[in-house]
Amino acid sequence: MQISRVRSSLACLALVAWATVLPGVAAAEEAVYDPAAVKAAFLYHFSTFVKWPGDQPRGDTFVIAVLGDDDVARELEQYLPGRRILNRPMQVVRIDSVADLDRAEVLFVGARRADDLELSVETIREQPVLVVSEAPDALNLGAMINFRIVDRRVRFEVFLPAAERAGLSLSSRLLAAAFQVRTSGLRMERSAIVVAYRGNRCRAGADRGHGICTFVP
Repeated sequence: MQISRVRSSLACLALVAWATVLPGVAAAEEAVYDPAAVKAAFLYHFSTFVKWPGDQPRGDTFVIAVLGDDDVARELEQYLPGRRILNRPMQVVRIDSVADLDRAEVLFVGARRADDLELSVETIREQPVLVVSEAPDALNLGAMINFRIVDRRVRFEVFLPAAERAGLSLSSRLLAAAFQVRTSGLRMERSAIVVAYRGNRCRAGADRGHGICTFVP
């Protein structure tokens, strides 16, 4: 397949992946895609909805580092060429340790290295790095965004305090697309609270203290 056709297919995938999780959008819900390709598309879109602190970029290239998932890294290698963030070209790098993170602004820790997530988060604590993972307890270990399979689709949940500690501001559009947004360290099941999302706030009434926003259409 020619490179242009590959990029075109991945571009369509990105739009489909993002559209199917937005409230009220049902387009292409029956389509089935490789989870690695969907995660790669999400990782790019996450980057477009995050504001990093300060005016000075960390480098001339916007880098997404991948730890422990060669399939996602391979999809990003096809997807990122020609795309830009903050007027900088994008690049994916495969790393063996968080010590190799260098100037990356996004770190994805794959399931194969989930046991290293807590140490990775502790190593880069308070650095302006968006940490994305795919592990059952990832938000409790300090990840900011975590992939989950919900109804056979790739979805994601968000832990706002971790992003805020790193000085990152997440767009309301990103939060609105999340399956669940946690605003405190308290762990609860999805069925425990359902709240409506308006603007940048979770409106949970008497349940606000639970610290979870589960978005509804």
